[in-house]
Amino acid sequence: MPVTADLLLRCRGIICVAALAIACGFGERAFAGAFNEPAGQGLVVLRGTYDNGDRVFDTSGRLNGGTPYTKREASVYVQYGVTDWLQVILKPDLVSTSLGGAMGASYTGLGTSEAGAQIRLLMFGPAVLAVQGTFHLPATTRQRNAALIGNTSRDTDGRALLGIAFNLGSWPSFIDAEAGYRIRSAHAPDEVHMDLTLGTRPRSDTLLLFQSFTTLPVGQGVPWFPVSQYTNAGVSVVYDLNPRWSLQLSGFVTVEGRNALRERIVETSVWYRF
Repeated sequence: MPVTADLLLRCRGIICVAALAIACGFGERAFAGAFNEPAGQGLVVLRGTYDNGDRVFDTSGRLNGGTPYTKREASVYVQYGVTDWLQVILKPDLVSTSLGGAMGASYTGLGTSEAGAQIRLLMFGPAVLAVQGTFHLPATTRQRNAALIGNTSRDTDGRALLGIAFNLGSWPSFIDAEAGYRIRSAHAPDEVHMDLTLGTRPRSDTLLLFQSFTTLPVGQGVPWFPVSQYTNAGVSVVYDLNPRWSLQLSGFVTVEGRNALRERIVETSVWYRF
């Protein structure tokens, strides 16, 4: 089938929709997506998260009672296209966490901040291949507060990202698949991350995101950094107020795990494109 100008414009339009859509995935693991911001353009996301759980998956994957855990988080995520093939990423945040039961610990202050860059390697038809590197810096590395167990290591994350844009019937849609390896400090086990997003627009002003995020440990853990395997999955609805502003509501739950908390997560976000 010959490649026509109309077909190229059609693919480019779908990719632009996917770029805006993937830009606000769940958490720091999927904000950027495979589709970079165009040169001179960017995105700011103000996000609020409520996360809680009181049951844990044991080492066999069965659910048991656990220590009640609650986290509230407020973050600002920024991505900016330096060129059409290079974008930079920045995400500072504030957190408030608490552990109930005999632990009785809490923490309020700076959370783990993120900075990095993403390079587009290839663009072929409606598909994009990119690589991303980010650094994750905790507010503290001191292992004194039980509410911060597992969150005091300095991490380096490298990943490959593949995005494919297509039409689902008449709905502009995309798939974003990511595979990453996270190197962690202070004897924390390294991690393999596998993230998948399916996005589709049933209306021009409404985006639906179906996502899963899997974390697999590599190596042995220690008491302060236990070995934990889990998959979070959920759905997001994004509504465009106008070309610059959008609102997002998301819900996620841990669907399977080993030595992991079953989390229930609700997020609200405001997007601003510039």
